[in-house]
Amino acid sequence: MGRFAPALRRFCATHRIDSWDRQDLFQEIAIALWTALPHFRGEASERTWIYRIAQNVAFSDAVRHRRRRGREAPFDDASAPGHAENERRRELFDAIRRLEPIERQLAWLYLEGLTAREIGEVLGISEGNAAVRLTRLRQQLSDMLNAQEAQR
Repeated sequence: MGRFAPALRRFCATHRIDSWDRQDLFQEIAIALWTALPHFRGEASERTWIYRIAQNVAFSDAVRHRRRRGREAPFDDASAPGHAENERRRELFDAIRRLEPIERQLAWLYLEGLTAREIGEVLGISEGNAAVRLTRLRQQLSDMLNAQEAQR
């Protein structure tokens, strides 16, 4: 967990606005990893295996979260006094949260530096499919962020 915790926390931030909800999701992922660890066969890299479990937990959590709450709370960390997170990063995470679940996964994995091949392994799609989706996703996020900027 020490090596992957920062990436998993960023992953949680792409799925949850509220810091408490992000922490809950992170803990659920940690429990799922602990439970699944004895079954790790080494057929995939440790990194893609961990990210696949995180993705599965996030999808299950999204269903429960929608049942529990009708709407998400405003992004609270960026407005916390003395918080150094810049506005552009907050806007990027806001845009990522508005994406469809598969696109959110692509964005997070891409931001974590995974290759198209690794992303394909995590998501269960081909490397070519991952590359095409990433190209479309980058354009979509760029359009979303530029539209936000134009509205100001």
